[in-house]
Amino acid sequence: MDIKTLWGLRIQEFYRKMFRYYSIIGANVVYFFLVISSIFIYYFHLFLQWIPPQISVEIILSLIVTFILMQTKVRTFIKRADIMFLLPLEWALKPYFIKSLVYSFIIDVIKLLSIITILLSLFLHTTNINLPIFFLIVGIVSYNILMKWIEQWLKNHVQLVLHRLYWFFSIYFMCYFLLKNDWIFEIVLISINFVYLIYFLGKKRNLNWQWLIDEEESALLRHFKFINIFMDVPNLKRSFRKRRLLTMILKICIPYSQRSTFVYLYSHLFIRYNDYFYLYFRLTLIGIFVNYSLPASGWIFNLLIVFMTGFQVIPLQHEIKQSVFLYPISISQKNDSFLKFVLVILYVQLFILYFSMFIHTSTAKIYYPAIGSLFVYVFVYFFVSKKVNISGSACKE
Repeated sequence: MDIKTLWGLRIQEFYRKMFRYYSIIGANVVYFFLVISSIFIYYFHLFLQWIPPQISVEIILSLIVTFILMQTKVRTFIKRADIMFLLPLEWALKPYFIKSLVYSFIIDVIKLLSIITILLSLFLHTTNINLPIFFLIVGIVSYNILMKWIEQWLKNHVQLVLHRLYWFFSIYFMCYFLLKNDWIFEIVLISINFVYLIYFLGKKRNLNWQWLIDEEESALLRHFKFINIFMDVPNLKRSFRKRRLLTMILKICIPYSQRSTFVYLYSHLFIRYNDYFYLYFRLTLIGIFVNYSLPASGWIFNLLIVFMTGFQVIPLQHEIKQSVFLYPISISQKNDSFLKFVLVILYVQLFILYFSMFIHTSTAKIYYPAIGSLFVYVFVYFFVSKKVNISGSACKE
């Protein structure tokens, strides 16, 4: 193994794998992304117009930038087996990890520039984007990457929480003072943060290989979760919680009968798998917030939320283990059970969104839920039904 060419080989391997997936996705749903992105950008600008004048634009932009930056992952392309083979060569891997930090920095700069492009009118409203401003933005991104890198040396959960709190507020205030053109506070804060970095990075420390592996696997999992929305990704690891209270409610609501077997199973998977449960929860909260801030056109956004929820729970059909399909129920009944499950969760979500609109404003017309109910029924039985094939799914062991 040549240490000098290892990083290049790893990144080529990663992009070859991702290209196979994303080329299939791009060929099939590129127009879907364009439409959805356009709608979200439109509603986001409506939301910005709704923001009360006493809340400054700088506060909103700083929060957005801070949130985007703190989602960063340091991509090292390290594999679990590397602990055995590369750990003895750690002294020679400094160029490898410098390349990883530079790569992660470039990815974050691209993300931040994309956000600035989308919100360009707001940024120009607060400050003129010139060369010194650009260099400061680059400096903030560099600081952000190093703050993430420091996490590997924190010894306990308390240190991690304190570090992330400091990280959040330092990024936020650097962005805020930059947009406000308060250069004195900006320089003071940059100096403090520089000392903080020197304190951690100035000491000679060994790499935390377990942290590197967990960080890389977490970054890969993000990609695969996104891909799994459109196609089945074999052996995708998922986190779950038992959620006993919701499980008890399911047992009460779903009748104990043979034809309800798979409805019961899909409902349990949906509640216990964090990916699907939190997706449903987040999208519902977004819909409630839009109904509060933009009640006049919120009902159209509600249909979009319902569509996105239904579209992203389709892969749940592949989450049942192969052994469960030995249960003596016909294939058509298994398919119908999944459609019934999707129909119910979308109706529940639609009711929650309409109720949030109804209690907030008098503009909620009685025909809104009728239109939404018809939309859900057509979506499930004319769109989702074409993508459901329980018998042919690549079930996970």
